Amino acid sequence: MHKPPPTQAFGPVINRVSDLMIHTNRYAFHGVTRLAVDAKVSPSSVSRLINGKMNPSFALVARITTALEQTLGYRIDPRDLVAELGRFLTPHTCDLASCQGCLPENATDEFGDIKPTFAGVKPGKWVTSRHPKGYLETKKGESK
Repeated sequence: MHKPPPTQAFGPVINRVSDLMIHTNRYAFHGVTRLAVDAKVSPSSVSRLINGKMNPSFALVARITTALEQTLGYRIDPRDLVAELGRFLTPHTCDLASCQGCLPENATDEFGDIKPTFAGVKPGKWVTSRHPKGYLETKKGESK
């Protein structure tokens, strides 16, 4: 008899590791491999985390946090990288990255027009590139 996998008690784990990576020179190119080497973890673990294919262990998040801290030159609370339901301590990625305010590459289409998911999102005021208005806001806006 095959049992279904257990469900999350509170909700999915949302991460913005790749969003912070694009704010660095070191991880903007070949970022997964470089971050994996710096964090002393496998590239497949970094890739699975970034793509939301796993709920990471504390050790993995701690190692990735340390690598990002060394590259950025300041402390980061791991709860600003990975959080249940995307409830990050620092609401906007650009605030976490000490950015002056930008939009991620995927905010626009091939013609430079803002995609519908980013409609009304101001530069610097996005939560993650997958959930620019926040995970909970995305869920509220979906049709049921």
